[in-house]
Amino acid sequence: MAQQAIGMIETRGLVALVEATDAMLKAANV
Repeated sequence: MAQQAIGMIETRGLVALVEATDAMLKAANV
């Protein structure tokens, strides 16, 4: 159960990181 919770946090963090990077790239292009 603890490992699953850690996995969820890591996945959310990764998604947030990808979204932030995508937003920065789009802002830089415009």
